[in-house]
Amino acid sequence: MELIYGVLFTVGIAAGFVAGLFGIGGGVILVPLFWFFFQKIGVPQELSFKLAVATSLSVIAVSTLFSTVSHILKGSYPLKEAAKLLIFSLPGVLAGVLLAHYLPVKALKNIFGIFLVITGVKLLLSGRGSRKLRVKERVIVPLTVVLSGFLSSLLGIGGGVVVNSILFSVEGIKVERTVAIASAASFLNALLGAALYLMVPAEKVLCCQVGLVYVPGAVLVACGSLIGVKLGLRVLRGLNQHHLKKLFAVMLLVIAAKILLL
Repeated sequence: MELIYGVLFTVGIAAGFVAGLFGIGGGVILVPLFWFFFQKIGVPQELSFKLAVATSLSVIAVSTLFSTVSHILKGSYPLKEAAKLLIFSLPGVLAGVLLAHYLPVKALKNIFGIFLVITGVKLLLSGRGSRKLRVKERVIVPLTVVLSGFLSSLLGIGGGVVVNSILFSVEGIKVERTVAIASAASFLNALLGAALYLMVPAEKVLCCQVGLVYVPGAVLVACGSLIGVKLGLRVLRGLNQHHLKKLFAVMLLVIAAKILLL
């Protein structure tokens, strides 16, 4: 068990690195990890995936807080604008939590896998010559945040993947600003989602489980993520953005294959 906890801490570093690098919460890594972990320690199939989603959001709330603050302090996205995203995040998160509560686990798992495939393929096909959408930022950002909030609380992914994949295709929004918006949206989505999942009535199968959140796992991975976020933010400034998106896409497709085949 000590070895597994060590692995959780290490993966926390990896998830934090992804959060800093891509402006997302690392849920695409955390949900599969927690799911495998819960199954390994004997959690029933019907509960393990939902525990993974809720616990993932708890970690993301921590990892994206620091990356969001960093972007605000750098001036990439003003605090006033970031705070306004709460208005659009809340309804999406509420809808996602309600749907996740009633959906069968198999359906939830398959939705997660399909979402990763769609996102990965979209990023792979987007090239330098790809057509950009001509939409005003004040229109596309609110709609994107509502959608990200819904998928975030439904799948435990933070929602930064959604924001990145959409805003990267919009003309006039710089990459650095897109990453900052994705980070802020992920933080708000995860914070609201984790708070709701803590209050959801659920069968208690683990020590220190509150609602659908496994507190020890959330704490260990969150501690590791604090280290990873700093590394990711440093590396972000020196990488080719085009190659970065392609690498991320391949990673999503590999994870999706594993989720759908299990």
